[in-house]
Parts: sequence; structure tokens; C-alpha cells
Amino acid sequence: MKATTQSPALVLFLVDGSHSTGVSWMTDSQQGTEESIASTLETAVNRALHDLVVNVCYQESEICNRISLGLYVAQEDSVSWGLEEDEPESGWLPSDQWATLAQQDGGSPQWFNLEPKGKTPLLKGWNRMYAILSEFYAKFPQSSAMLITLTDGSFEELNFDEEAIDELVELQHTTVGERSFVHLLAHISADGDEPLVFPVERPSEDVSSMLYDLSTPLPGHMFEGSQTPTLGGVSLSPESRSYIHNADPVLLSDMIQLGSRVVDGNGPRPLPIPVFEEE
Repeated sequence: MKATTQSPALVLFLVDGSHSTGVSWMTDSQQGTEESIASTLETAVNRALHDLVVNVCYQESEICNRISLGLYVAQEDSVSWGLEEDEPESGWLPSDQWATLAQQDGGSPQWFNLEPKGKTPLLKGWNRMYAILSEFYAKFPQSSAMLITLTDGSFEELNFDEEAIDELVELQHTTVGERSFVHLLAHISADGDEPLVFPVERPSEDVSSMLYDLSTPLPGHMFEGSQTPTLGGVSLSPESRSYIHNADPVLLSDMIQLGSRVVDGNGPRPLPIPVFEEE
């Protein structure tokens, strides 16, 4: 998935902001540390954005317009813009506009804050993302795009019946076609349910199979040479589908960080740089 100034890549985040993301979960069992799902989402998204700035957009002391960003929150009855800036008419911001929006007060850069409330209009969110993707591909037909969906929603409560799922899968297919596109998808569970990590074969269970159909393989550059990416102890392959069902805090954070490596700005990518917060 290439990102250049001539053909910038689009990175879209669709984040579940429902009241259930205010639930606490154990982020460090040894230390007994807990935080809300929303806090984990905030930290992981902000670190991924920082990684994109440093490893893709930043070159020779300048921000190069290689990554266009759209960050959206699905909560209550709407899908809202998630950055501290008016939503652009296009649906995304170029690098030199979004990279400078981060707030930093003695810690790591913060672009994104999440306040849980209401329910999850996830279907409305996906429809909005595909509309933005369609506009982007019309403007940049040779460019790549990535959608990262993060949700703890119950798909039964969200009325995802077989017909709705089929229509959604078809919408993604007709929007993307044969273009360069990656859909990373994490379904979050605070209940300690057994996770399914980047499977190669389509599962039989309803939710897992839907996630399989909507997700995509990772781009080929991530497997070039001796590179063998792993996630949660699972070795990934070119056939792996890029989703997790029942992600815990570690898997969720690792998947979002993996997403920041999907974009290939200048050849082989390093591992995401660590962000150390000041004490």
C-alpha cells in the first residue's frame, strides 16, 4: 500500500464511541491496572497517528502530503468527525493539515479524544466510510486506502441480519473494486472471550464469518524478504484476513499499531517507534 506525494494514501478510522466503551477492562494483569476501553482506543489511535507522521509523512524536517486522514466516531445516531478541526467537505485532511493538530502537554501527541455515549450506528458508519472512499478513489484513482474499524458492538443488537451483511459486503466490493485497499477490523471484548486472530480460513460462526468477509489480506510488501509479521503470537501470512474477533487490550493496541505499518511510504518500514510519556 504505497503512499507518495503524487498518490497520497487515505487512512480512515471508524471508531465505536458508544456508552459500552466506557466499561473498564484489565490492561495489565500483573500490575492490576484497569482503564476504560475508550482510553485504550484513544492511546492506540494516537500512537498509530504519531507513527504515520514520523515514519511516512516526515522527511527532511518537513511534513509531506503522503497520508490523507479521516477519523470518525459512530455514537448515538450519528457519525461525527473525530478531530479538533471542522470536518472537511472532502471527508479527509491532507498530512500538512492533520499532522499539526495534535495537542501535547508533557506527554505523547494527542489528536483524538473519545467520550463514550449512546449506541453504535455502525451500519451508518460503514455506509459513510464507503461514500468517502468512493469520493477519494474518484479524485485519486491510482491511490491506496485503508479503513480501520474498531468496535465492541453486539451485532445481534445492531440488527445485522444476513441480508444487511450481504448488502454491506457488496457495497464494499463495488466501492473498492480492484483498487489497492486494506480493511483492518477489530471486534473488542471486555469479557475475556477467546480471540480469533487474523484467520486464514473463513469461520462458520456468524459474526466471525461477517468480519472475515469485510476484512482483507495485508499488503504484499509486509511479507517481503525475511519479514514475517506476528500478532498476539500468531504468525501472519499473505492469506490471513486482517481482523480480530474478541480483541483484548493488548491485541487491540497491537492491531492498530500494525495498521500504521501497512502504509509503505519509503520502502521497508521499521517497527512502530515507542512513545515514552514523561512522568
